[in-house]
Amino acid sequence: MGDAADESVNTIEVDPTPVSITAETRIMRVRVSRSQDRVNWDGVPYRSLVADVLFDCPRSSARYLSIDYYRLPAWKGEPYLRRVYSQMEPRMMLFRDVEPNPHQRIIRAACRTSNIINN
Repeated sequence: MGDAADESVNTIEVDPTPVSITAETRIMRVRVSRSQDRVNWDGVPYRSLVADVLFDCPRSSARYLSIDYYRLPAWKGEPYLRRVYSQMEPRMMLFRDVEPNPHQRIIRAACRTSNIINN
């Protein structure tokens, strides 16, 4: 959703090639570029990010495993901070303040990859 060439809009991209697949979960790479500067739940400022996301298909949920944060939109430059999130401190993929919010649609699409074999 969005337009990676337009820094004034929220853009969310999911790499369709899973990083990992099990019977009930998928790990996929998600890129987010926000329309304006944001601060995450831990007080980390960012404008765009690249994340590995664990999709829990039976629970219809998704949580960040790791995130590379960028100060600039559209993943420009190098990430300035990398955070890894454990199962004990989950950070859910929710896309706050994005309308229409695509998080459930992305979860459903990721979980439909049941016919893909992990190499």
